[in-house]
Amino acid sequence: MWVFKSYKDYKIWKIFPTRYDKILCELRDLTKRITSFVCLSIYDGDKIWEKSDFEEPWWIQVADVDEDIFFLCEFKRPDLPVQGKTYAVSSSSGEVLWEDDKFDFMFALNGRVYGVRNLIDSRFYFVVDARTGEILETYGDEKAEEINELRNEKIKSMEFIETSISFDEYHPDYETAKGLVDSFVSDGDPRFPPEVLIKENISLINYHIAHGVKSGPERFKNVLKIVEINTGKLLYHDVLYDDLSFFMPDAFFCKDDFVFYVREQIELIAIKLPHQI
Repeated sequence: MWVFKSYKDYKIWKIFPTRYDKILCELRDLTKRITSFVCLSIYDGDKIWEKSDFEEPWWIQVADVDEDIFFLCEFKRPDLPVQGKTYAVSSSSGEVLWEDDKFDFMFALNGRVYGVRNLIDSRFYFVVDARTGEILETYGDEKAEEINELRNEKIKSMEFIETSISFDEYHPDYETAKGLVDSFVSDGDPRFPPEVLIKENISLINYHIAHGVKSGPERFKNVLKIVEINTGKLLYHDVLYDDLSFFMPDAFFCKDDFVFYVREQIELIAIKLPHQI
């Protein structure tokens, strides 16, 4: 298990893993409106690099990852939003490999970046070398269907990130796991079904408990439990958020034998499953 604690005044806004051994944290200082990106080792949480010197300090976010390259996007018009510059950043060093503002970033796949430029009466697609930024091909709407197929392939390529889904009759493990899950969420708010991920003999359960407030808006506690299925033993328990005013979905994800989650927007926690808890 390891914990990365955000810096003073910074909130953990987004976390984005590579397929291999790194995870990128997008940190935001909401008062000074500054964004910082910190790359950590998935295995031990050691900091590999940090970068916060982009031209746009606030309206920028991590958009995608392909192999060992992160892609960050600026926004010109955050109220719409309209994209600005795209940056390709090495996950190993934090070096900006290239930047471009000729297109709006769509996604990256198999060493290629796909972008689009929308005009009043037409649309142009760009195919770009992910490592060099060289524009390899441009074409119009005649290949829109091909782009959609590649987008679907991109979605499948991100399946190395495992997430929980709402635990109802449509959950693939509902019939076999219902009794176990119900026994661990008896204090949960029935209006919000738990979200569950089954990994072999491990059940990861995230759910909400309503605070007993006499007046004013309702408040909720967000809880993660990790359970060994064959014994019914509670292996791990943590409160992710103690005082929420809303339902918080997608509170954790798994990659290989690790589960990652953010606690109170200030700590990124990684746990090795199942033997090193």
